[in-house]
Amino acid sequence: MHRRGQWVPRAPGPGTSTTGAESTDPPPAASRRQLLRGAGAAAVLGAIAAGSLGARHLARSPVDPRTVIPLWSETVAYAADGTRRLVGGRADPLELIPGTRIAADLPESSPVRRRAAGFDEGTAAWRDRLAVARPQEPLLHELAASALQDLWILGDALPAPVAGWSPSWRYLWPRDAAFCAVALARAGLLERALEVLAHLQSLQAADGWFEARYDPATGRAPDGRARQFDGIGLLLWAAAEVADAADGTESAAEAGPASTLGRDDVLERLGPLLTLSVGTLRTATRDGTGMPPVTPDYWEVRESSVTLWTMAATLAGLRAGARLTDDPEAERAAGTFALLLEGTFGRSGYQRYRAGGGADSARALLDATGSHDLVPRAQLLALRQELARPGGGIAPGAGWRADGVSWTPSTSLLGLGLARTGEHEAAAATLRWLAEHRTERGSLPEKVLFDGRPAEVAPLAWTAANTVLALDELLRD
Repeated sequence: MHRRGQWVPRAPGPGTSTTGAESTDPPPAASRRQLLRGAGAAAVLGAIAAGSLGARHLARSPVDPRTVIPLWSETVAYAADGTRRLVGGRADPLELIPGTRIAADLPESSPVRRRAAGFDEGTAAWRDRLAVARPQEPLLHELAASALQDLWILGDALPAPVAGWSPSWRYLWPRDAAFCAVALARAGLLERALEVLAHLQSLQAADGWFEARYDPATGRAPDGRARQFDGIGLLLWAAAEVADAADGTESAAEAGPASTLGRDDVLERLGPLLTLSVGTLRTATRDGTGMPPVTPDYWEVRESSVTLWTMAATLAGLRAGARLTDDPEAERAAGTFALLLEGTFGRSGYQRYRAGGGADSARALLDATGSHDLVPRAQLLALRQELARPGGGIAPGAGWRADGVSWTPSTSLLGLGLARTGEHEAAAATLRWLAEHRTERGSLPEKVLFDGRPAEVAPLAWTAANTVLALDELLRD
């Protein structure tokens, strides 16, 4: 999740601001497009459930309708001088070539234009397949193009995509990079996906851990925040997904005619990451018999007990490691840990903590990473009601501040989990909601307010990656 050190996981009370940028003043008048978005948001997802997603939630948890968070930018784009700039919102205006993240006056000779054209060419086959699979849904075609453009602008000429372009987000999170790498591979850019994972491999510490985030320029942590255990498992999962894409298996999209990478190439390039990460996970969990270390997760707050997110990421890594190594001991460790997860978190309905904490969007991570044998489908679908926000999306968890704000990383993760577990219509409804709540420039924001307006950071790499992956699953519908 991307508040990046400014999290408020418990409700501090009506009217309390969570950052200096937030306000409790009445919201300004919304545009016609924004009002239409807000009015139809709950109905889009509620068409799949029995009624509006927000109605039952509001009966249980009052929402402060005064909470307003500004939109810092509508997108990021290359300006005429070849530098990336925040555009729109509270940033400067800039005329862009329609459907791109490039200024209209960027010289034709700029290397940026060549790189953008190469990215578009590499993803063209995937976009064409989506158009054939969903010919009556141009909104999803637009969403696919937007999400890919967001991934491009946040990763172009960098070792890996950064989370966002606003200053506090302009860092590389291993968690986000894992999803971005898989999305790039699914969309046809295998070489780029492998580059991202190879860069993360170069950052991995000798004990197998990763920092919470890295400065893309220095490869070092920009501050002293605690390391996070989830990156180990998620990057192993990403490596397995990219290897599957290179292998052309049914679990991944075709690599595309331009790719020359095979599965063996991926495994050879990522050999150090695989060996070190599998060993770290097995050691930390005592071959699956014990809980992983207590660390912050995607909420990015200090924790006193293991969270469902960390458990799910660890399972994803153990299972991926077993598949990649064909090691019977690794397979036993993964099976043992799955039983541990089911016998602990499963007994309380897969809440945030082992014995409670309420619903958490981390429940969707299990299905999103391919573990379909743990969370009953009804419990996955229930997240749409348990975490519903009036704008039509969901909150990260039931313990989150009751401010009416939908978070697109959690909402898109749920869409991905639904798509991967076979709930394609529910997933498509979630994707339509995301499409309808992009900024005026087409980027996916981090947040959506109670009235449907996009807010704070845009674009966000993790949301874009989840969106591409969920759309890719719909190609199998």
